[in-house]
Amino acid sequence: MKRFLCLFLSAALLAGLLAGCGKKKSDDPAADSSPSSGALTVQDDDTMQLNMLFSLMSTPDNGVTELLGDGNHQKYNADGSLAQREYDGIAYGQTVNFTVSYNEYGDVSSIYVEFEKDVTREQVSDIITELVGREANDDGTWRSDTATVSIVENDEDICIVLQQYEVDSAEDPNQY
Repeated sequence: MKRFLCLFLSAALLAGLLAGCGKKKSDDPAADSSPSSGALTVQDDDTMQLNMLFSLMSTPDNGVTELLGDGNHQKYNADGSLAQREYDGIAYGQTVNFTVSYNEYGDVSSIYVEFEKDVTREQVSDIITELVGREANDDGTWRSDTATVSIVENDEDICIVLQQYEVDSAEDPNQY
């Protein structure tokens, strides 16, 4: 049963990746110029689609490696279990590094997508709103179908953070 579930999840992830959501280039050069707001758009040379990362939440590591490979770097816990895999890519025409973190069960618990170039908080916010299909909550986070999404900034870069839902033990587990 576990093998069937893993194969099914891997096939679903692969189908989502192959389906692609890329924007086709138009023959009109004026239509290809970026909007005056500086919004980031999907590019032909993108090596990954950020919407794919949403489907990785709670996926076992073997599903992630089937889809994305071993990554550039791996980090392990003291007991030898996998803690993180790091990947490089291009999304929305920007160089990104993303880190997939795993919980004690070996499932994806969080994903950090770091933009290396000068990208504004507004541009990242627009990307998340488009991907999630809804506006941010009052606390500045988004709730997607698979994760809580937030933006983290520091002096050098800006990150999109996807975190696995935390279920409060005081809440009714059947409410979701």
